[in-house]
Amino acid sequence: MLACVPLSLYTYLLMHFFKKKARFDSWKLNRFESKNDLQLVKDISFAINLIAKHSPWENVCRHQAYQAIVLCRWYKVNSKVFIGFKKEEDNKISGHAWTVVNDTIITGFCNPDEYFIQTIYS
Repeated sequence: MLACVPLSLYTYLLMHFFKKKARFDSWKLNRFESKNDLQLVKDISFAINLIAKHSPWENVCRHQAYQAIVLCRWYKVNSKVFIGFKKEEDNKISGHAWTVVNDTIITGFCNPDEYFIQTIYS
């Protein structure tokens, strides 16, 4: 969990000052041949969400998805990042990013059926 604090700050700075480098498609997300340990996945999700809740800097869904990619790659866990959009009641369009491991959302908790999925990175 201690790795999540600097990782969270890194993604904040990356997304605000180096947007061209902060692209999900720049990661070569390879499929790993490893077992996805359920407790490890829960720990990754818990750490990212805990830091997001208590960090003094902006740590929104796209930041959390980026953090999840880094941690999942580090631990060789297969993951997917979804980028979706939906129309709000006031006719504004909102975007959202969430991360899925083993058909379970670990960051950006939402109802995926409400979103039009634009891109999936896996």
